[in-house]
Amino acid sequence: MKASVRFPQMRDYVIDALRSLADVDHQRVVWGRYEEGVRYYDDLTLNVHVLYDDCQVVPEPSTAVGAVLFEHEVPAFTALHAALDPMIDDLQDASDDVYITDPRWPDVVAAAAAALVVMGAAG
Repeated sequence: MKASVRFPQMRDYVIDALRSLADVDHQRVVWGRYEEGVRYYDDLTLNVHVLYDDCQVVPEPSTAVGAVLFEHEVPAFTALHAALDPMIDDLQDASDDVYITDPRWPDVVAAAAAALVVMGAAG
């Protein structure tokens, strides 16, 4: 029997947020851009809210174990928080372009990609 979490849909939201944070090309092309007739929008703020507020997998991922995460995933989310949180503290409401051009951004991208691997959702 495959292990499961109480809120698999929230887990899917986390995976989507990580995919967005791990894909620099997606960030440059899609984030913050509205397109006529397209019912899709993505930006940094949306993904931060998914991770910190909606699904609460950071800043304390251990509190999400069983609900959204598995125990072995906690270190990856701790690392993501360690990479992302100082940028949020420093840059606050700066534009997505400011974030993705910051020299620390590759660490966030790498941490998100690593979390996807640990979650078995890379690809």
